[in-house]
Amino acid sequence: MSKEVTIRSVDRALTIIESFTHKDSELTLKQISIKTGIALTTVHRIMQTLLAKGFIELDQESGKYRLGVKFVRLGGIVIKRTDIVNNSYPWLKKLAQETELNVNLSVYDNQEALCLINIESFHHFGFEIKVGQRMPIYAGALSKAILAYLPEEELNSLSNEFEAVTPLTISQKTQLQEEIQQIRTHGYAQSHGELALGAIAYAAPIFNHEGQIAAGIAISGPINFLPEHKRQQYIDALLRASSQISQEMGYAPVI
Repeated sequence: MSKEVTIRSVDRALTIIESFTHKDSELTLKQISIKTGIALTTVHRIMQTLLAKGFIELDQESGKYRLGVKFVRLGGIVIKRTDIVNNSYPWLKKLAQETELNVNLSVYDNQEALCLINIESFHHFGFEIKVGQRMPIYAGALSKAILAYLPEEELNSLSNEFEAVTPLTISQKTQLQEEIQQIRTHGYAQSHGELALGAIAYAAPIFNHEGQIAAGIAISGPINFLPEHKRQQYIDALLRASSQISQEMGYAPVI
């Protein structure tokens, strides 16, 4: 019973939020009740919750309600990520065709790398990262390529020891710090079997118009598919794609 009530309450709250439009950007409780068909007492109760959470604001003089600034922040997150996906996908598709490898794009989210794009190789290697999948920020080339360009406090906030995904996963912060320095020097990250044994990956950062890390992109495949004499060719293709996407995001490197 409580589950049904909770779902109904969420549905009503969303209906109330959707009652605000460009034309009706400010509404009284009575107007909301009429527009939604929800009882006035219920509207009042839900609005008080939304008000407390910052999703709704009240104009004390007019007594009307409007959407709160929290929607601006949340909308900004969606727009930012959508821009990254839209701007990146054509270049990543080209990279996938050029290398015949798995190609991924991830963004930083609360000490994890969240995958937003996955282009699986037609070879079907079987260990690609799926859209929506999260990886620890210390493990794998893609995560490390993002971490290397985050503010230093993000690295400092990590524990000194890490849970291993495979026997080859970095387990000590000191080792991770050494790799971070190498990534910053060379401009890309690499990993061998850190997330899946037998896999090799290379990753590079994507920067936005403010010169901040926006995402990371990676190519990956089985080690026997990337012989030593071809790896630089793959890395060069990866770096070209990361540079092109960063330019799409408005990034202008300092010369």
